[in-house]
Amino acid sequence: MDELIDLTLTLGSDQVVPVPGLVGVCTEPLHTHETHARSNTKLTLATHIGTHVDAPYHFHADGTTVEDMPLNRYMGPALLLDLRALARGLTPLSIPDLQQAGGTAEAVRDKIVVLFTGWAAAESGGVRFYSQGPYLGTESAQYLAENQVNAVSVDFPIDKHPPTPQSTINDFPVHRLLLGQGIPLIENLINLDQLVGRQFELWALPIKLKDGDGAAARAVARIL
Repeated sequence: MDELIDLTLTLGSDQVVPVPGLVGVCTEPLHTHETHARSNTKLTLATHIGTHVDAPYHFHADGTTVEDMPLNRYMGPALLLDLRALARGLTPLSIPDLQQAGGTAEAVRDKIVVLFTGWAAAESGGVRFYSQGPYLGTESAQYLAENQVNAVSVDFPIDKHPPTPQSTINDFPVHRLLLGQGIPLIENLINLDQLVGRQFELWALPIKLKDGDGAAARAVARIL
């Protein structure tokens, strides 16, 4: 039997913090076992909360929406870059950081590159998660794009967030760069410590949402 490792935050748990300016997760019973002999629940959530994927439309009006993205962009051979010794709060991860962690041009090509800083394990669900963590440098994002990665996956907010939710065209440069080149993002993974030194595939298939800029996903590593 395949060994699978769940990399997904539980929606509705206290591990999940909303992106500033977006709603959290809200559930409301529609039917209950006590009154209807069955359970149905209304779910309200933003498309970018917890473990989720981004589609190009998230930052590009003419970009592909989530239901039209090829599924093979959200699944396949993956490479974990253990950046825990290099990541610093409020500091961009550089190209040398990626290379020191094993992210050579040859190694990242055609892979889902997983950037592991330990930030989600330490801070997910807390007030510092979106404001104090490391982030990916714009030059580093371009390096990954030029070397034809299949997707980029992270356990930290990949861009430095602006001080208020009122973002402009000048904010979120890494999102704009990668999504603009058709490279999807897989965000807010956990349990990455269980993948250090191992060969694996990553599967993060999103909900098929019409006109979706992103969607919640169940992210799983399949150990090879």
